[in-house]
Amino acid sequence: MKNLLFLVLPMLVACNTTSEPMVADYNGRIVKVQFHDVPLGANYKASPIYLKAVETCMLDGRSDATYQGVRSLGQYAGEHTFLCV
Repeated sequence: MKNLLFLVLPMLVACNTTSEPMVADYNGRIVKVQFHDVPLGANYKASPIYLKAVETCMLDGRSDATYQGVRSLGQYAGEHTFLCV
């Protein structure tokens, strides 16, 4: 029984990880997108994180998002902040 638990538990943890960016918070002006914890840098517009932020900003008629930075949420996870313009 214990051997089965050691085999199944890692599979369940692996199922909980996300493979695409997810909007964590949006207040109409600021979008927070969770994904990896690596800062996007100057080429942030080539990232799927940016595309998710722009998609969210368009809900209120704004057409672009400006990258503000990233906050680490733990091991390999981060919250990227964008300002809708």
